Amino acid sequence: MFKVTDSVTSFKDLVQWLLVKLAEDLCRQVESVLEEIESQYKRDESLKGWESIGQRERTLVSLFGMEIRFRRRGYRRRQPDGKWAYRYPLDEMLGLLPEERFCPLVQELAVDLATKMSFREAASCLQERFGIPVSHQEIHRWLQEAGQDRDREFREEVQAVFERGQVLEGEGRGADAVVIEADGIFLPLQREQQKVMELKRGVMHEGWEAESPSGTRHRLVNKAAWAGLLPTEEFWERGQIRFAQRYDSEKVGRVVVNGDGAEWIKRAKQYFADAELYLDRFHRNRAIREALGFSPELVRRALKAVGQQDLKALQQVLSEGLATAPGEEEARRVRELRRYLKANWAGLLDWRSGPQPVPEGARGLGASEAEINHVLAVRMTKRGMSWRATGAHHMAPLRCLHAEGHLRAWLAVWQKRRWPAIQAVDRRHAPSRVIEKLSTTDPTEWLAARMPLLATAAGNSELGRSLKQIARCVPTSELIPRSQPMPWRTPARSEGHASA
Repeated sequence: MFKVTDSVTSFKDLVQWLLVKLAEDLCRQVESVLEEIESQYKRDESLKGWESIGQRERTLVSLFGMEIRFRRRGYRRRQPDGKWAYRYPLDEMLGLLPEERFCPLVQELAVDLATKMSFREAASCLQERFGIPVSHQEIHRWLQEAGQDRDREFREEVQAVFERGQVLEGEGRGADAVVIEADGIFLPLQREQQKVMELKRGVMHEGWEAESPSGTRHRLVNKAAWAGLLPTEEFWERGQIRFAQRYDSEKVGRVVVNGDGAEWIKRAKQYFADAELYLDRFHRNRAIREALGFSPELVRRALKAVGQQDLKALQQVLSEGLATAPGEEEARRVRELRRYLKANWAGLLDWRSGPQPVPEGARGLGASEAEINHVLAVRMTKRGMSWRATGAHHMAPLRCLHAEGHLRAWLAVWQKRRWPAIQAVDRRHAPSRVIEKLSTTDPTEWLAARMPLLATAAGNSELGRSLKQIARCVPTSELIPRSQPMPWRTPARSEGHASA
C-alpha cells in the first residue's frame, strides 16, 4: 500500500494530507497543460512591431499554498513617452491580470472572509487553515476592489435611470405591503478631516416569517439592503432602484417607511409618493426614558399611552412632566421630547391599525436597530475599529450582499469580470494530444495499491495468482469516470487469448 507520512496521526490529518497531495497533483497537471499551450502558440499579426524578450516564469498561489509555475514568452515595445510596454500572449489568452500572485479561488475566499472578520483575522485563517501566505493588506486591496465595483454598479444604475431616463426591467412582483427600515450608524474615521461620519443603511422587506418552530424568532421576508456613505438624494435613488428591480408599484398595496424621525429619512416621501412614515419604537422609547427619567411613573404612563395609541394621554403626560421637572435641564429635555414626538405625531400610531392591507403575520415595526447591528455594526464598529471614508463606503455594499445571502454569487460574477473569460482553446493552442494526455491520466493513480510480491517469481505461486485475481476485482467505478482507463488493472484478454 502507499506510504503515509509520519505526521499523520489522526483521521483529520489523513484527510488534510490527502487534500495537499491532490492539490499538488492538480498543480502539476495545470502546469503541463500551460506548457503545451505555450509551445503551440504562433506569433500573430497583433505582435507586429513588438520585440521578443524570451520566456519569463510566472507563479500563481492556489489553495494549501500550492504554486502553479509556468513559463511564457514575452514581448515589449517602447511607448511615445519612452517607457516600455510589455505583453504576454498566454496571460492575455487566459485572462491573467499583470502582477497578480494568487488564483481567483483564493481571492474570492479572502473577500468572503473579510466581510465577516477583520483583515488580519482573515489572513490568519487563510494561513493556518489553507496554508495560503497572503497578507492582510492584499486582502484589504481585493475587498476594496470588489466594493468599488459593487458601488460602481449602483452608480451606473442611478445614472441610467435618473439622468438618461432608462426604464428598469424588474421582477414585477406584488406585495400587500413593502416595509423600508432606514437608519444610520456613526463610524469613527481615521486619517480624515472629519472624526465621524454617518453611514446610511436601508432594508426593504415584505413582512415576517417564523425562524424557529416555537415562533419566538422571526426573519424578514425577501430582504434587500443597501448602504453607504451617501448623500440623502443618492441614498433614496438607490432605494428607489432596488424597489423598481423587485416590484411593480401597481401591485404593491402600501409602502411603509420606519425610521428614527431624521429629516433625511423623511425625504423618502419624495421618492415614494404614497409612503407612510412611522417612528421607530426603539428610538421613541429611548427618547421617552431619557427625557422623563426623573419620574419612573411618568415614563410608565407615557409608554402605556403610546402602546395603547392614546395620543391625548401622551400629551397630558408630557405637560405634567414639564410642570414637575425638578430643574431647568430636566425641563429642557421634556421640551425637546415634546418637539420630537410632535414632529412625528402621526408616526406614533401602529401601522397595522386602519383599513390598509397588512402582510400575514405582520408584527410591529422596529427592525431598524437590529438590522443596523446585523448588517453593519457587527463588522464595522466593534473592538475600536476605525475606517477611512472610502474603505467604509466600499465595505457597506458587500455587507448588504452578505445579509441578503447573495455575496458568494456576486463574487463569482465579479471574478469573471476581473479575470476575463478564457477564450475557447482551438487545436492550434491545445492539440488533441494534450487533451488525450489528460483524459488518459488517472488522478488517483498514486493512491493505487502496490504489491511487490507480484513482480517476483512468487507471482506465479498460488498466493500470487490469488492476489492477481483480487486486484482484477477491485471496484473502481467510485474512483474515476467510466471513460478513463484504469492503469492498475490488467487489461482484459480476448477470448482467443484466453482459450490459448
